[in-house]
Amino acid sequence: AFDMVHDPLVALETLISLGFERVLTSGCDSSALEGLSLIKRLAEQVMSPAGCVTSGLFPPGGGITERNLQRILEGSAASEFHCSARSARDSGMKFRNPNVAMGASFSAPEYSIKVADVAKVRTLNAIAKNIL
Repeated sequence: AFDMVHDPLVALETLISLGFERVLTSGCDSSALEGLSLIKRLAEQVMSPAGCVTSGLFPPGGGITERNLQRILEGSAASEFHCSARSARDSGMKFRNPNVAMGASFSAPEYSIKVADVAKVRTLNAIAKNIL
């Protein structure tokens, strides 16, 4: 919901005043990489003079992959992140009617499902440990 606000810097102050300590954000853009500059500005807004985050933690999320995680973590100064780390796999359906599409043809194959991919999680974790 945060990524839909009109003015994220004002909304951040409202959330802090309400006691929120964490805000998952893509930087009000289509992905965390696209919104990286805003994610960094949000983190800077809550930095103390000593450089410590006094309140608010902004894990970037949205479109994070093995190819862009390093850039996102380094560019946002985030200490954690959120991602689905999913892969597509063939569904277990036995019967497949080739004459009917249930709407999935625009976004994903009809007989495919997305599942958390342990190998991707391990790779992302290794990338993050190298940076953090």
